Amino acid sequence: MNGVDAKPDGAALASVTVRAAAVWFLDQETLPRHGTVRAFEDGFRRTLEGLIPRVEDLADAMPADEVPARVALAALAKARRRLAEPEAPGLRGEVERVKKIAESVLATCDHHDTLTGLRMCLLCDEPIQADEDSEPFGGGRVPAEDSQPGRVHVTCARDRRQA
Repeated sequence: MNGVDAKPDGAALASVTVRAAAVWFLDQETLPRHGTVRAFEDGFRRTLEGLIPRVEDLADAMPADEVPARVALAALAKARRRLAEPEAPGLRGEVERVKKIAESVLATCDHHDTLTGLRMCLLCDEPIQADEDSEPFGGGRVPAEDSQPGRVHVTCARDRRQA
């Protein structure tokens, strides 16, 4: 993976694609090359710039006392602060800065899903229907403090554990 080219127009696909890229970037144990970091940042930035207004619109359309909407707006403010941060000195500093942006991508996708009621399985990329069993999935990551973890079909999780 060298970058992200996810457009939130197909919100479900974009959400799954960009989540996978963000989790991959966050899971890196060695420092990626500067060009790789730059490519991921560009993709994360484009995704957030398209997704933030959508989540804002969804939150604004809800009653003022709706907790999920208020939490989403707080997470969006944090994402905007992270996007406004200047480039960090050195590769290590830059990787840490882009990792924070990746965390905001995950949180924003989670809030979008929460506010729309959309639930996509993060393993098979298929919708989770109301009558299907699902469970939270962190993909080996600690969820961002403002987010809810993505979900997976119970059968997909079982198949993954068996593999």
